[in-house]
Amino acid sequence: MSRLTIQFFSLIVLGAALLSARSVSAAEAGDVVQVTNVGVPLYVHNFDTGKNTSVGDKLSISEFLGAHYFITDRIRVGMMVQLTEQFSGDLAKGSDRWTTFALLPQVGWHFYRRFFVAGVFTYAPRSGGKDQLDLGVQAVFGGSLPITDCASFGYALEVPYNFHVARTIGITPLVGLSYRL
Repeated sequence: MSRLTIQFFSLIVLGAALLSARSVSAAEAGDVVQVTNVGVPLYVHNFDTGKNTSVGDKLSISEFLGAHYFITDRIRVGMMVQLTEQFSGDLAKGSDRWTTFALLPQVGWHFYRRFFVAGVFTYAPRSGGKDQLDLGVQAVFGGSLPITDCASFGYALEVPYNFHVARTIGITPLVGLSYRL
């Protein structure tokens, strides 16, 4: 197992331990939460070509900015904007390093204290470093650690599946901050 993987799972274990030691309320119905995350696609498999790509082949960093509205204390709807830039690795012909711009509407369920799962639809008018539309869905599993009454440190693992340009699946760990407005 790689060092990055061990560190990521250690963070999850630490988060679980802290959550069991400190009971802080999560969002309530009617709350709006602003979220800012960063992620690194660690692995992508292309079903059409059979090719696997890891962070060693191509280093990209994704930024996510958005907001969520809590319908109940456990159910939220939200919209995120994704911007991804490729920092290393070969670029496809005619593409550039600004690889992705996507809108990510989503529904989330906070099933235990501050842990959640979310279903996300991907609408990416820019993908692969080109102005080409890609569509997809994502499953996200994560949690948060309270920093203050209104701010939290978040961590998650997303599994994106895109299907319009090429059928791909990946694994992307995320970290970020969220603020209750």
